[in-house]
Amino acid sequence: KFIMNLQNRHFLSIKEVSHIIGISVSTINRQVEKGTFPPKNKLSAQRIGFLKYQIDQWIDGKRSDW
Repeated sequence: KFIMNLQNRHFLSIKEVSHIIGISVSTINRQVEKGTFPPKNKLSAQRIGFLKYQIDQWIDGKRSDW
């Protein structure tokens, strides 16, 4: 059910990304800082998320120009 819920969404929270790929939130943050992971996007004053298609590309080993 969790994965089904994410299929039609364009943005994912960092906790969702962590759950999907099995990497801790702090490791994701370090990789974002290094530029080896897709960047975070400001969704609102209170929310930050990742573009789902960029996470899919990262999972597939295809790094684009983020």
